[in-house]
Amino acid sequence: MSGSCSEIDSTASPAEEQASSSQNDENPEEQTPVKTLLQCVLSKNQKLDALASRWVKFYEESPTAALVTLMQFLLEASGSQYQIPGDTTRPFSYGEILQRSSLHFRNVTLYPIIMKTAEFFVHRVAGFFEALLKAANDLATDSYNTFLAEITGFLMACAESNVRPFRHTNTMIGLKIMTFLVQLKSVNDEELKQLWMRMFQGLFMECHRDVVDNIRLLCISELGVWFGNYPECHLDANSLRFLFEALDDSSMEVKLCSLTKILIICRHEDLRPMCLTLGNEFRELLLNLCGDKEDEISEESLRLLTELHRSSNEILSDDECEVLEELMFTAHRGLAQAAAELFIQRRREQMEGASFPQKMRHLLQFFIEKCQQEHAAYLVDSLFNKCEIICDWESMIEMLMEDQSPVLTEDESSALIEILCKGVAQGITREIPPGRYTKNLEIRPRLDVQDRATKLLAPVLPQLLRKYANRSEDLVNLLQIPRYFFSHYYSHPANFGQLSELMEQIDVLMFHQTNDRVLRTGAGTLRLLYELQSTHLLIETMLNSAVTNYKIALRTWQEMYGVSPSSSSSSSSGSSKSPRSRSRRLLNTLRLISALYAYFDLSSWQLTESVLSSLKRVTRERDAAAAGGRDSLPAEAVSLYLAVGFFSLNWDLMTFKEEALINEAGNMEDSCAALKKHLEDFLFVTFDQVVNGNDVSLSFRCFSYICDLFMIYDHQMLDGTNALLRSAAYEPSVNEVEILESFLLRHLLLLSPSDLMQDAHYDQLQNSRRILVSYCKLVAFNVIPAMRACKIFQYYEKYYLPYGDIMRSSMEQALRINPVHYGMTIFHTCLQLYQKIMNDNNDDGPRAFGSPEFSELMNLAKRLGETLISNRIQNRESVITLHRAGIMYVLESLPNEPTAAPKNLLFLSVLQAFVPQLLGQDKNGILELLQKIEQPDLPSCNREEWQPLEGYRSVLEKGTQPLRELNI
Repeated sequence: MSGSCSEIDSTASPAEEQASSSQNDENPEEQTPVKTLLQCVLSKNQKLDALASRWVKFYEESPTAALVTLMQFLLEASGSQYQIPGDTTRPFSYGEILQRSSLHFRNVTLYPIIMKTAEFFVHRVAGFFEALLKAANDLATDSYNTFLAEITGFLMACAESNVRPFRHTNTMIGLKIMTFLVQLKSVNDEELKQLWMRMFQGLFMECHRDVVDNIRLLCISELGVWFGNYPECHLDANSLRFLFEALDDSSMEVKLCSLTKILIICRHEDLRPMCLTLGNEFRELLLNLCGDKEDEISEESLRLLTELHRSSNEILSDDECEVLEELMFTAHRGLAQAAAELFIQRRREQMEGASFPQKMRHLLQFFIEKCQQEHAAYLVDSLFNKCEIICDWESMIEMLMEDQSPVLTEDESSALIEILCKGVAQGITREIPPGRYTKNLEIRPRLDVQDRATKLLAPVLPQLLRKYANRSEDLVNLLQIPRYFFSHYYSHPANFGQLSELMEQIDVLMFHQTNDRVLRTGAGTLRLLYELQSTHLLIETMLNSAVTNYKIALRTWQEMYGVSPSSSSSSSSGSSKSPRSRSRRLLNTLRLISALYAYFDLSSWQLTESVLSSLKRVTRERDAAAAGGRDSLPAEAVSLYLAVGFFSLNWDLMTFKEEALINEAGNMEDSCAALKKHLEDFLFVTFDQVVNGNDVSLSFRCFSYICDLFMIYDHQMLDGTNALLRSAAYEPSVNEVEILESFLLRHLLLLSPSDLMQDAHYDQLQNSRRILVSYCKLVAFNVIPAMRACKIFQYYEKYYLPYGDIMRSSMEQALRINPVHYGMTIFHTCLQLYQKIMNDNNDDGPRAFGSPEFSELMNLAKRLGETLISNRIQNRESVITLHRAGIMYVLESLPNEPTAAPKNLLFLSVLQAFVPQLLGQDKNGILELLQKIEQPDLPSCNREEWQPLEGYRSVLEKGTQPLRELNI
């Protein structure tokens, strides 16, 4: 009995069957292969209901043959090629059938339910059995009971098998049948219940603790479905314990499934009391899961605790709730929003009927106690769309504008401004805060929200700026608000007065504020407002006043120290001013110039020469000033001058590019020469600060300036067709790159990875990450060769936690730019560490292999290999290059002695970590090259020395199939 589909296909007429039979007799070689029942089920053209009905008809006519066909279906679905003999009769010997079937697998580790098509496979097979049970429901009672007894008996026998494909596949089918039986209404309900309970004992109870994760997952998933049909599932509420016990499973998928199912069941009125009882029993486990390394586990655990807390406050103490609420500041958005739900739920009753100010004060108190400055946006995002007061901007404005009773404290009003501004930004842009991550976020700016925010805030913003003019952090927030307004709002004549008032207030702030963040934020908002034609004159007047004030301040400061060319004629004019006031005035004007230069081109005021001259003088006079000589610029002034010089070089290059494209044949040699001279002067100053500077913060800033300028004056301009642009390009020298690398390594590796991740070193970590980003951009965009970064990438594994994301990003970009170079980069990265290990072990390969450092190298190799695994076809050249380079390196160390192993043969063990990235057909070519390293078959040959070759070759020889066999 073959289990063929033809045996249950009654659609052909007798005449058609005769014709088909006659044709097949005449052309036996052209007979069409008969489809099996499984193949019919998996055919998209087959309707499962019709197929099931035909099987039932076949069963009525020939019960034994039909049952054999169905058992054959289960064997084939498990991946066995065994054919049950045609003369098989009842009673069936399930054990004998399974024993024989277990010998007929092509591959016992690869069977249908775990292949890529598993989802479709499960859908069709489960759908067929659902249709089959419905169709069989019309059978006579005895016939129906026989059918169920036989098929479930065989299923349970398969599910008890030691052969994983049988156990896995038939557990799935058996559990699905139990689910369908619950949903069926039949006259023999009591007998069905008894059968169902037998299957529960023989199937679920046997498999829900199986060693295979996927089998346990199947059991927990269907158990949750059964309780969704409670009480029809025939289980009492105590059986919910299986779901709670699964929370301690080793598999993340099983834990997540059980959490999801319990959360649904908790809302079932009849089951809620048992869920609460078990929730209290497993409370500690649920609390621990809230801190699980898998964010989805943490999120669902917290949602479950919140649901239980809704029914019983006693399940969580106040202290525990407060700890969980602080998860609103975590980076994972789902977990943060789950914490927000607990936060809102705990306050819902006490805030019932309260006024907006009362509700808001409660939130402000939490904000002040728990929220740090950089986490304010996280808090707003967590509560967004969950707490209605977050978007009640009209009431917030009223609280800020009008005196409250009791009066808002300074902390409360600042927190309220923060919440208002972050809420407006998120409400309009729909963007989540930087650093927070989530799945499937759809960002669509809301125009209706933008319109409402503009109409509410534009009329009162000048008054808010005046009211909070003495509070820098509040001004930073308030000055950002116009960036989210409708751009055409101020173009309407009725709103000109509001624009004029806003510009006047910003003007006052820009010339009286000294806080860098306020000035930079104000300058950014002015840049946006400059898009309006009506603001041009006002803003240009502000720019002119700022530059004029700076020049006056610089001149008076220079007069004080006798460095001004006209000091003798004008010194008396400033003699009444103290040195401190002159320095303060210079600093104040420089802060404003630096902030404005970031957004506006101030080149027409010709500040570059003056700025660079001051910076070079600082560099020349540093030693004299340190020895007690003439006073130099204030330290902050140096930092500000560096910023101004950097912005100047950016604007100058942008202007030069525009003119060069328009006037390619024109005489621009003088402009180009001046541009290059300014760049060289600025690099002289910044490199001196990186090498010799005592101010680490300033050195970090100079490092970033250098890297950014190398980017914008990229040597790749040399490849362009415009001769003028080619002449302006700058290519870093080897010495300059080595200075950067030395500085970077010195500051990246100052602390151990674990120390860097501690809160006490947060600022140091952020500074180190910034300079690493600056350097890695040069690698990622090929400003410097990727192979130069080997010195940095060798620490990729060791410093993976603090820096891994940055290095990985630059590696992936370098791989896209030039796969071959990237392959060599990985080779040299591993080689640097390998050579150091060999030197430390006197070139003794076996000894080096056993060292802790070699284990670290292997971990690095595996980590580097992850950058190549995402697309093996696209990264093919890179991987081949890496292996070939490694083998050639070993060949270079071939000894003269016939039995001695090459000195660097151990490097093949490193290459072995990259074999999974090779395509099957490429392994043949690598094996061919590897043959040049011949292991002598002599008694005196030390096999331990040759082990790296044997291991590498063995791994390569596995899976050298053609590409088509790999389904790539």
